[in-house]
Order: sequence, then structure tokens, then C-alpha cells
Amino acid sequence: MYKIQLLMAIGFTGLFVCLQAQDCNNPVPACGDVPEAVSLNYEQNLEFGCLNAPYVTVLEFMTNTNVINTGPVFVEIGGVACQTNGVDDVIECVVVKPDPQALCDVSSYQAVSPCSEAGGASSLQSEDLLPNTTYLILIGTAHDPSATPCNLSVFLSGPAVSIDACCTTNIASGQNVELTVGGADDDLGYTWFPDYGLTSTTGTTVVASPSVTTTYSVSGFFGGCQYSDAVTITVGNPLGLPTSFTPNDDGYNDTWDVDGLLDYNLADVRIFDRWGQVVYRSVGYTQPWNGRNGSKDVPVGTYYYAIDLNDPILVDLETITGFISIIR
Repeated sequence: MYKIQLLMAIGFTGLFVCLQAQDCNNPVPACGDVPEAVSLNYEQNLEFGCLNAPYVTVLEFMTNTNVINTGPVFVEIGGVACQTNGVDDVIECVVVKPDPQALCDVSSYQAVSPCSEAGGASSLQSEDLLPNTTYLILIGTAHDPSATPCNLSVFLSGPAVSIDACCTTNIASGQNVELTVGGADDDLGYTWFPDYGLTSTTGTTVVASPSVTTTYSVSGFFGGCQYSDAVTITVGNPLGLPTSFTPNDDGYNDTWDVDGLLDYNLADVRIFDRWGQVVYRSVGYTQPWNGRNGSKDVPVGTYYYAIDLNDPILVDLETITGFISIIR
């Protein structure tokens, strides 16, 4: 049965529904991108590196199955409510790789992150982790919980605790594109949403043929946690095309800047005057049009553009046309 967490948005304000801290034999399960509220009130001896505090909470997480590049994790400690006589107590934190058959065997621990020691909020980043592997987050303090509580929130994120859907792209109307996902447990499968334009709503590979721009989300499981990612399929013209610009050398809006056009290095861009004469042409668009025909400013007025993206995926996309006004 998968862990279902009821989390409140007030987690980082210092108001928590705190979980009972557990020892190394029964660590708190942690999922990526979900704040975990904990109380540092369990007394146990787990001296390792900088961690020599008497009260230690142990969290456990599993990395994804991405054998090509699992990547690191990021650990953020926030919402800290842990003080003695009004002074913030030091919170120690480190990520370790344990013996999965003996989680309390400190001699087997391998540090995979630097050690963090701070009063209040802190963060750390691990090294690139192994896929499909159990890791522990050790969090300790010398604060005496019998006097006042010591509460905080742990937020785990990063490539090692995520799935990866591919790929956001553009297609012409009537075309289709293959979408893939990896990183979760393939035996538990994946679920895609919405079903609009999909050949299937399950599996590591689906074919999408939406008639309008659509964002697809996909979810999968590993380590007892559910993870999601999303891809957007843009149908038709993928460019943001301004209808005017002001090439008056005032440093503002002096060129015709077309959003997305730099992604198409073979794009053929032509601009015509009202008599059909070419005043600008470029293959690729590394230098946006500055309102000149060669070295001379073109007159104020309306001009017309035609753009062929020359992209192998968008072979059926018609020439993109429209008008642009020069204002000075």
C-alpha cells in the first residue's frame, strides 16, 4: 500500500502536524517534492561525521530507476521551531547510503552529501546517486525535547527523486508524436492524462496526435511514492510574432524579436514591402531584423513576412505569413 500523505500548506510557517520521529530501524519514509513534517525527539546514538547529537531522526527515500543519469537530490530544512531560551539550536543533517539490510549499522554508512550544521533553515545537495537505491537522511540536534518541542519540515527534490517525460515539442495539424517516460517502476506502470489524442493512457511510450495545443501529464511510482511530469505538444505555429516594432535606436523595441524562432536554425525568413520586393531575408534568425534594407532604414508602414521553419518534424506546416508594422 502506498503512502498517502495529508499535508497542509502551512508546513513552512512553523505550524505542523508533526509525525512521530522514528529510529533507524523504522525510518520516516520521504517522497520527493512533498514537505515532510518531523519532530526531533527520538534519542538514539548515530554518530557519523558531523552528526554527534543525542536526538536523531532518520528519513528514508528511494531513488528512481534512471540508470543513465539518476542525478543528485536537494534537501531543504525549513519551518524550524527549535530554540532554547530564545536561541536557535543547531540542526545537523547529512545524506548517507546505508547497508539496506542493516539500516542502523553506522559503520556501513557512506556519506553522499556534505554535512549541514545550522540554526534555522538550511539546505544541502548530494552527489549523483545510484538508481533504485535506498538512502537515509540523518537529522540531529542537542535540543532537549522534554523542555520545548523541536519541529521542522524536510523538503526533498531533484533528479534522483523524479520521473522524466519526453518531450515537449511542436507538430503540424494532423501529425503525431511519440511520448516517452522513464524513472518509475515499470511493473507498476504509468498513467497519462488527459486521454485526448492519445493511442493509450498507460505505458512507457504513447503516441499523441492532438488537434490543438495540449499538455499531457504522466504519473508513476517508485519507493512507495507517486511522481508526475508533464509535456506540452504545440499544434501549428510555434512562434510568438509581434505585429509591430519601433526601430528608432532608443534601445527599446528596436528589432523584430520573434519568440521561438531561434529554435529553428534553418528557418527561412523573408520580409516584403507592399510592392512585393524583398527588404530582408535570413536563414536562421540570430540577428533579428532592425528595420533596414541593407544599410538604409525602410519607410514607416506595413510589411509582410513569410517564414518556412524547415524543421524535419514540422514538414506539413504551411508557410507562416502575416504583417508587421514599422513605427518610428
